Amino acid sequence: MAARTYGTATPPEVGQSSDRFTSSCDNPRYGSEDGDNSLLDVNYELGQEPQTGTDESEPGQLVGEEADEYLRTGDTLERFNSATKARLKEKSREHYSRTFVRFAEHSELDTLKRRTIAGPRGKQIILAFLETIPRQSWKYAVAEIKAVWLYGMNLPWPIDSKRDLGKLPRTRRRQTPSDKTVTAWAEAMTRERRTRPRLEWLLIAQIGLRPSHLCKLRWRNVQLDDSGRACAIVADGAREGFKTDSAVVARLPPDVADALEAWRKEHPAPHSENPILPRLSRTDGTGEQDSRTIRDHWRSLAKKWGLPPLRPVDMRHWVATACRRSGLSRVASAFMMGHDPSDGSGSMRDWYDSPPLEDILQEQEEKLPKGPLGLLRPPEVEVAEGLPLEATRLMRDYLSGNIRTLEFANRAENLKDSQQRSVDINSLSI
Repeated sequence: MAARTYGTATPPEVGQSSDRFTSSCDNPRYGSEDGDNSLLDVNYELGQEPQTGTDESEPGQLVGEEADEYLRTGDTLERFNSATKARLKEKSREHYSRTFVRFAEHSELDTLKRRTIAGPRGKQIILAFLETIPRQSWKYAVAEIKAVWLYGMNLPWPIDSKRDLGKLPRTRRRQTPSDKTVTAWAEAMTRERRTRPRLEWLLIAQIGLRPSHLCKLRWRNVQLDDSGRACAIVADGAREGFKTDSAVVARLPPDVADALEAWRKEHPAPHSENPILPRLSRTDGTGEQDSRTIRDHWRSLAKKWGLPPLRPVDMRHWVATACRRSGLSRVASAFMMGHDPSDGSGSMRDWYDSPPLEDILQEQEEKLPKGPLGLLRPPEVEVAEGLPLEATRLMRDYLSGNIRTLEFANRAENLKDSQQRSVDINSLSI
C-alpha cells in the first residue's frame, strides 16, 4: 500500500458513511444522468410540516395580508435553499430547484395568490403537472416538489399519497450494456492520442466513477507506490464534496495509472489541492469543471470514432456487472465505485464487515488485475512444446472466437481429465 500522495497533503481518513439524508434511486427524467440519490424525507428528517396562520386558524387557512400575496418562484427557492442548506448539498438543492421551476412554469404559479394555492386548487395543479410526466417518475417528482412547497412556500402539503396517488411504481433500472458495445469503445480509446479524454474515459470505464467524481478529485487523492508511480485513488466523499459522503477507494489498473502519469506531465499545475481534471478555461489548473463538461467530452468521443450509444451511467452499470463476474466482494466493489458498502442489502454482516483499506486495494488487484476491461481481453497463452493436438485446436478455436469462455473451460476440463486417465493407465501397464 502506498504511503504518500502528490504534494504534501496526507491521505484523508476514510470511514463508513451513513448517508442519512440520501436514498438510492435512478430517475431518468428528474435525476442527473447518474440518478439522484439525495431525496429528502421531509416528514422524518426535517421534522413536522410547517403551518401558517395564527393559532386560531385551521391548518391550510391563511389570514391577513399574507393570504393575498402572490407567489414568487424566486422568493420561494430562496427560502427553500436557506431552510435546507444544512441538510442538502448544493448540487441537490439545485436539482430540487430545477424540478420546482418546471412545475411552477407549467402551473403558472406566479399568477396565483397564497390563499388560492392553500385550498383545493393546490392539489389540482400538482396532479395536473404529474400527468405530464411518466408515472414511474412520480415518486421522486412528488418528493422534490413537496420539499420546496413546505420549506419554500411555507404552506401545508395538499396531497395524501395513498388517497390521491395510490401505489406508485418503482423506477426502472437501466440494463447493463453489452460486452460488444463496451469493446467497441475500449478499442477506439486505445487509438485516442489525446491524454485527457482517454483518462476521463478510463476513470469511468475501469473504476466506475461518476462524472461528478471526476470533477471533484484532486491530486491529493492519488496514492503513490514506493517507486513514486500512481497506484490508487483514496478520497473521502464528505471532504471532497462528492454527490454522497461515500468514499472512493480504488486501485488503478495499469492503463489508468499510465494515463494519469502522462496527464500529470501535461497538467498546468499538478499540486495537491488542484483538481486532477480542471476546467479547460482556467490555464492555471485550479478551476473546477462540472459534470456536463465530462458528458460533452464523452459525446464528442462517440461522434469522433463513430461509436454505438453509451453514456457514463451505462458504463457504471457495466462496471458493476463486471465486478460481480470477477468475484469481487460487495464491499470492495462499493468502495471502488464510490458507494456506501454498508447500504442497500439490509444485512448486518455488511454493516460490520469493514476491512482495512489495504485489504480492499489488494482484493481489487487480485480479482481485477487489469481492471474490468481486462475481462474483455483474451488471455495471454504461450504454447508449450509437447502440448496435445486437441489442446492446441481448442485454444485456436477459443482465440478465434468460435467458442465462448464457458464452453472453452468445460472442454479444457474434460481434456485434462482425459489426459489424467491416460497417464494413470500407462502407469498401471508399466
